[in-house]
Amino acid sequence: MMAPETEKRIVKYLLNEASGEDLDALSDWILVESNEQIFETFVRSHYETTTAMNEPDTDKIKEVLKKRMKNDKNVFRRRKARSLMKYAAVGLVFLALGYFFQENRSKNDVPGKLNPKEAITITLDNGAIETLNPLANRNVTDAHGNIIGSQNRTKLTYRESTAPSTESADFQKLVYNTLKVPYGKRFDVILSDGTHVFLNAGTSLRYPVQFLKGFDRTVFLTGEAYFDVAKDKEHPFKVHADELDIEVVGTKFNVSHYPEDANINTVLVEGSVALHKEGDDEESAGGTLLKPGFKAEWRKTGNAIAIENVDTQIYTAWVHGKLVFRNTSFRKIRQALERKYNVIIKNRNKDLDEQLFDAIFDIETIAEVLESFNKSYAIKYKIKDNEVIIQ
Repeated sequence: MMAPETEKRIVKYLLNEASGEDLDALSDWILVESNEQIFETFVRSHYETTTAMNEPDTDKIKEVLKKRMKNDKNVFRRRKARSLMKYAAVGLVFLALGYFFQENRSKNDVPGKLNPKEAITITLDNGAIETLNPLANRNVTDAHGNIIGSQNRTKLTYRESTAPSTESADFQKLVYNTLKVPYGKRFDVILSDGTHVFLNAGTSLRYPVQFLKGFDRTVFLTGEAYFDVAKDKEHPFKVHADELDIEVVGTKFNVSHYPEDANINTVLVEGSVALHKEGDDEESAGGTLLKPGFKAEWRKTGNAIAIENVDTQIYTAWVHGKLVFRNTSFRKIRQALERKYNVIIKNRNKDLDEQLFDAIFDIETIAEVLESFNKSYAIKYKIKDNEVIIQ
């Protein structure tokens, strides 16, 4: 049985009327395993009552509401002079749960028209550019019509390297493809050696169709990617980002290298990496070594690499569709929002750009994100098409 007070709190939450105290209590209550079935039964009943639907996806509703209760409890804080502002909830009105899930389902079932400027593209070795529909399954061929891999919706998998060991120049030529992911989208690619690369919005990756024996496994990155590198001690894996090379054997790490950013950041989750700046003598210097749980930051205009211990989950949350900010200026936050939502944000409030925030966003729309900032900072904004103007 659910306590009457708990039932009231869930109803208040569904109606976006829950207080901070309500959210604290619900967050603790939902973590108790024995409350899972009680919660599911209640949500099913409430969902059917408010939407008159017979078969709600209770698992999905449960996950969304659990995320919301967790996020609403402490998702959004503004930092100022080492002190935190009073809690401000980032809520979503759930009066129309049926509409939310019907919309979500229809988006997955009905392929939309692709705008060429906003499409995921692959450039083949002969310069031909093909569009990848993230809702499609298909084979990927090279310039000669040979199948080199397959696409399964948002994942592109290349066939394992099968080139024989030979000195023939024909077999020793590396053939490259380039995958470009626009703002507002993400995509995965599994390279021929089994390395899994997660590409964030606004990212370009150039890579060999097949890695060959005797050659380093080198790829070229602009944007942000998370690498889960297949181990091969004989063939180090290198990521070339501007004037910085990141070298590994087998490891998991994140590289952020957007043209508009002043820094190139490498965050190591597992294994080890060595960073080399262009022009370094690698024989006399082993580069800058990075250990798990640390971030290396290289300023594009400088010469030094700064190392610091970090929470790696903050830097890799985007792989799971989340944006996590800790003590981050609004200037950096709006750049990340532009990439995730494919919008242009023009901020005329210069003081706001310097404010520091803590925030977590996952399934919110850009309008809901802006409204959460409005609750904390009282900003004035308007949205027209894909442009946001903050007064």
